[in-house]
Order: sequence, then structure tokens, then C-alpha cells
Amino acid sequence: MSAMPLSLPNAGVFPDTYLVELPQLSEIQVSGEERLKYLQGQLTNDLGKQTPGKVMRACHCDAKGKAWAIYQTIALPDSLILLGDSEAIEKSLPELKKYAVFSKVNWQANELRWFGGAGDVFESSLQAISNQLPQAHLDYTQTEGLLVIRYDFPSVRYLVGANESNATHLTDAMQGHHHSSTLWQALDIQAGLPSLASATSNEYVPQMLNMQALDAISFTKGCYIGQETVARTRYLGKNKRAAYILRCSHSIQLEAGETLEVQLEENWRRGGTVLSCATLSEETWLMAVLPNDTQQGALLRSKAHPDAIFEVQPLPYSLEN
Repeated sequence: MSAMPLSLPNAGVFPDTYLVELPQLSEIQVSGEERLKYLQGQLTNDLGKQTPGKVMRACHCDAKGKAWAIYQTIALPDSLILLGDSEAIEKSLPELKKYAVFSKVNWQANELRWFGGAGDVFESSLQAISNQLPQAHLDYTQTEGLLVIRYDFPSVRYLVGANESNATHLTDAMQGHHHSSTLWQALDIQAGLPSLASATSNEYVPQMLNMQALDAISFTKGCYIGQETVARTRYLGKNKRAAYILRCSHSIQLEAGETLEVQLEENWRRGGTVLSCATLSEETWLMAVLPNDTQQGALLRSKAHPDAIFEVQPLPYSLEN
């Protein structure tokens, strides 16, 4: 991911040190000697290029190229972890396992509790457990009962999967620094990271979610479920939508799947769909799918709450990939 530094309009809302629990995330641990071969035919990324200690992103699509779920893939010595949004995984997993009966693949779910955190106190707490931290964007470290992934956007932060013992250590060490999971979601939105919920799963091809800009699609690895549509979308220029970041200067809560409207002369018409929403203090951040010719600074409103006006913010990467 090639990114530019982000300027936070209301930086005071975002604490330097924090711990948030992320129950909206779940992991699937896939083992068995044919796991890589099987998943290579299911996911959009090229698992053959995944290096030890580095996380990749991927989509799992249906036969028409619509994304069931967005995953982070983490290759361990004897298994591969798929980490994603819990609601989307509920739809994705039955489809992902559909043909696994013919392969030597095993599935296990929900072993860890997931947290997001940052700051000196948080890093010290992690080091007390593992003695090491990942040193670059999307690097990960793994010790018994602890998996740590580093993100550098929009600032350095860590995603942590912990067993009960390590989770207790983190929550105790970070007393006084606990925050709502909406903080993490707002940072994900500012980093341009889309998420899928039950209402938006199986609605969009990966390019509508900017997954090509997040190095989550291989156009050279060969066949996988939905590959024909994903490739045609790229090479025939058929994609007319993309995911954008929007900000409102006051607090409002929207749900995934809600409609945004854009003004056309005296009328308002459908302009896009909410992927995720995070409200912090007196501002609200959205990730939404909009027409891909949408310009920075464009204004949209919530159909359900017409007084809520959102302004399109810059993306931290290029959509030209």
C-alpha cells in the first residue's frame, strides 16, 4: 500500500495511547497439507507470494465476483489465519468451505480475542508479553497466545490477537486508557480500509472496495472463484464505483447499507452506500461506495438524516493501481 500522511481535522479526538477491544473481528485458522492450494483457488490474492512475517489482504468472492468478505491472510508454519469482519465471515465461511470436502483442509474458528492499541504504555505492555514488536507496516510477530500486526496508517498502531491470559494482562496494564471500538474503526476509515457487514456482503466486486489499491488482488496467479469478473472489471474498464472517505462535523450514527444522496440542481438523488461509520466526539467518519468520478470536497447527505452533510476527504492511496 502506497500512502500519504493524513491530516486529522480534529486531532484532539484521537488519543495517543489507547486500548480498544474489537469483538467485530473474527479469525478462521485453516490447516491441512492442501490449505494453500485450496485457498489459492478461493481468494483474490496470491498466497504463493506471501512471505513469513508479512500480512496480505484478500477478498473472497462468489462466482459473479461479488465479495463475501475481506480478509487479512497470515501464514503461520503449520496453518493460515484468515482475519475479517465477523458479520461478513458468517456469510463467507459456508461458501469458503463448500468444496473443501475434496481437499485435505481443516477449519477452526474463534481462538483469540482481538484488540487495537497504540502508544508507549501499550507497546511496553506488549513487549512484557512477547519481547518483540513488528517493525514495519503489515509486519506481524507471533508467540504462544499472541499475534501482533503493525499498521502505519494513519499513525503507528497495532492489531493484537490474544488468548485469555494475555488479554487479561493487556486490559489490566492499560487501565485508564480503554476506549470504544469506534476509535479503531475511525482510524481504519482514515487509512482507507473498507469493511463488510451483513448488509454489504456479496454486493460489490473487489475494485469497488479499492482492494486493488491495497494489494489484495492478483491479476496473474490464475483462476479463483470470481476471477473472470474481477479481471474483466479491470481490463475492460467496467468498474464505475469506488470506496471513499467522508466526514461530517457533528455526531450521527449510520448503519452499513444506508443510502447517501447527492444534490442534482434542486433535487437529491441516490449517491452511494455506507460501508462503515464511526462517531467520535463531535465528528463522524464514513467509508462509502460512490461513483468513481467523485471529487474531493463533494458533499453528500444521509437519506435517513437529511441534515447530516458529509464532505469527501482525500484517499491515502491512488485508485489507479
